[in-house]
Amino acid sequence: MAAHSKSLKPIWVLKANCYEIGHTWNPSCIRAILDILLGGIVESVKIYAPVYVVTGLARRRSKRYWLYKFVPELLQSAVFLGTNAGAFIGCFCLSNQLFASFSYFTGLASGALASQLAILLERKPRRGMLAVYMFNVALETLCNMAISRGLITPRKHIEVLLFSLTAAGYAYLFRCFGGLSGIFLKGFRFLLGPEEAGRPSDARSLESEANRSLETEANKSLETEANRPATQSGKHSAWKQNLTVSRIMRLLKAALVQRHALCVHKHSCARYCLQGFARMFGMGYAAQAALRVVSSLQAIIRSPGRLLSCLFNKGNLKLGAFLGGFVGIFKFVSCFLRWIRDQDSELHAIPAGFLAGLCMFFYPSWTISLYLTLKLGELLYMKGIDTGHVPCITHADSLLFAVSTAVVLHACVMEPHNVKPSYWTFIQRLTRQRFGMMNRRTLDAYGTHASKLMPDFKPQLDPQYCLMKHD
Repeated sequence: MAAHSKSLKPIWVLKANCYEIGHTWNPSCIRAILDILLGGIVESVKIYAPVYVVTGLARRRSKRYWLYKFVPELLQSAVFLGTNAGAFIGCFCLSNQLFASFSYFTGLASGALASQLAILLERKPRRGMLAVYMFNVALETLCNMAISRGLITPRKHIEVLLFSLTAAGYAYLFRCFGGLSGIFLKGFRFLLGPEEAGRPSDARSLESEANRSLETEANKSLETEANRPATQSGKHSAWKQNLTVSRIMRLLKAALVQRHALCVHKHSCARYCLQGFARMFGMGYAAQAALRVVSSLQAIIRSPGRLLSCLFNKGNLKLGAFLGGFVGIFKFVSCFLRWIRDQDSELHAIPAGFLAGLCMFFYPSWTISLYLTLKLGELLYMKGIDTGHVPCITHADSLLFAVSTAVVLHACVMEPHNVKPSYWTFIQRLTRQRFGMMNRRTLDAYGTHASKLMPDFKPQLDPQYCLMKHD
């Protein structure tokens, strides 16, 4: 089929109706729309129910929420998702009725209109999150489309570099008082601990003075050399001239048995870093092992011996090494810079976050890197609005969601092989496999290899409802 599509000249308009291209399972537009709409709502309830339960438990929702808000919010999100799918088919049919043909951009226009209508049904607090997620999927899809056309060449480990730069931004905001809030602040406090979190400058100064007063007489000689508080601007730059290998080795030895006067953790810097690494390594390993057990549950029931292979699989080390390495390196670099520079600064978080982010080599993920990057952009944009540096665009979240979803749905129609596999599986489940029943053999005329995922699928069409001749 790929060879067949190459032999065809790409065209812009097909003289075909919506039945022979889109809803091939039913020639009636109304029935096809209802099939997708009602089936989508039912499937959406199944998809969203566990998500809402887990979210409610994680946020420790009150009894009132479970009694009066849980079901309405679940149904509202389900109606939104089902309506998005049903409205897409509806706009698809409406476009065909208006223009009596199928254009290359029919899927794009139908997706934009349907998504804009559907997002208005969703709760406002969720629109921003959905917009960022779909923008993430759309960017990944566009990259795949560009790669398949030879427009760009993929670079190895580029997602690691992107994550490192993003981690540096998050780390800096985490060290700034009020830089992060909500779930991101809680997440970083859980990951890195409260010691590195941003505090008011006066509070940090008081803690530093208290720590200095607790230093023992035995460490005074070391403090005289390396830990004397910098009260004059000239002393702040003195560390640059004294940055020798021997001095660094002495400071590292000191860090093994004590903390720097500006560190707010309780034990030595070495113990602080190792504890952070061990804690998150264990949690990452346990989480990966638990996921492996859950995904292999049926096989374990048939053969209980497979439980040990799931628990002690070397693949479980990847997430543990990523999380443990991230925390350990961040804390080590932060403490090291305090020892070397004899001062604390929010700017220390930038190299610490960047170097810690390189641990994604152990657990590479384009999805995680891109999503966190987009969320960082959203966070900076909102801060820019609060400070008056950037304008506030009304309904920006709804517009971003509509455009991003339109791009993804267009790709699902014209070149589903370039859509992220997990999202294609989600679309198939939402539409009860009907999205895969489009007549993509006919769409191969556009030269996008539309039938690449399903080369053997041929819809059973009723000739009396068709405008084109089908083999």
